[in-house]
Amino acid sequence: MTRRSASWRTSRPKLRAAAIIAAICAPVIAVGATVAASSGATSARPASSGAAAAVSCTVRDLPTLGGRYGSVLAAAPNGVIAGLADDAAGVAQPALWRAGIPQRIRTGMAGSVPSAVNIHGLVVGNSARGENPIGWAWSRSRTILLRGASRYTALPAAVSKSGMIVGALETAEGTQSEGDGTPGQSEAEQAAVWRSPTAPPQKLAPLPGNDGAHAFAVADDGRIGGVSAGNRFRPVLWDSAGKPHALPGLGGGYGAVRAFGPGGVAVGDAVARDGTDHPVRWAANGRITDLGLPRGSRTAQADGVLPGGVVVGTAQMPAPGGGTIAQAVRWNAVGHPQLLSPPGGVRQAMVTGTTFAHTVTGYQTDAKGGRHPVTWGCGR
Repeated sequence: MTRRSASWRTSRPKLRAAAIIAAICAPVIAVGATVAASSGATSARPASSGAAAAVSCTVRDLPTLGGRYGSVLAAAPNGVIAGLADDAAGVAQPALWRAGIPQRIRTGMAGSVPSAVNIHGLVVGNSARGENPIGWAWSRSRTILLRGASRYTALPAAVSKSGMIVGALETAEGTQSEGDGTPGQSEAEQAAVWRSPTAPPQKLAPLPGNDGAHAFAVADDGRIGGVSAGNRFRPVLWDSAGKPHALPGLGGGYGAVRAFGPGGVAVGDAVARDGTDHPVRWAANGRITDLGLPRGSRTAQADGVLPGGVVVGTAQMPAPGGGTIAQAVRWNAVGHPQLLSPPGGVRQAMVTGTTFAHTVTGYQTDAKGGRHPVTWGCGR
């Protein structure tokens, strides 16, 4: 039910639909209970890096809308999947897969990109409008524009089973109205929740001393996860009443909650003191566990939790000839990352969601770098 794989540090340009479509569907070259945790919660000792063993998974290509390329961007626990798929003319279109069969999502707007889907097929996303995206919700061929606030526009990121939407409000960019036209008005993104697709947004307060925030994940019990921004970028959980609670990091000044899992756990990433970005898990009491970077990697994040508690995500691995390459990873145990499919040449694989008991969703590239929507069935 969440989608939150891209780093928030560059969320404004990444949410421009044209750029997202080009990045996801075109060929690419791979180079170069109550959560009440405080920032003082005890951190687990970071796991040492280990070699990423390849695990045998069944990779299934999802059909497109008649074209060659596509990508899964979000998935729900019952197998409903949303993303982008090329049509017969080679144009990327928003798509919804049910039982593996794609249908085009017709929002009535150009450059529409899904960001999340729930079990009922309610899809949220953005469409391009000049410098600023338009947030929308789509279900059963009906599109609803998400309401902004004053000069803020809606940036939906996740949707719960009940239809509660979370994300952020962003000020208009590149116009005289940026910053709401008010002296001293913050231009930082403000975390927000929409209680339903037709409801007005409610701002979620950042942590004390911060001036902005972004929500990436929502649990069915009303908890919301994301990042609170100031001099540092701190992982944060908002309880069902909307009160923010700081989560511990790994000492590097950045961390973000990306998804929720069973038993009250949350997952995401946190930067360590040496500057490496680690996949992490927070227990229901707020205790952080470093899941461990694959050997050779300096950046990885956890993007989902399977019903059995296995964490999945994406790591940037060293590429042949230099640079890095994205690889899909799962953590059955702390410090034991496993690649979902062995790296081949310069092929990439990225996790963007989870569905069913042992199924992971995302994309893989072909030998030419074109991205294809896939699922991985990895068993236990």
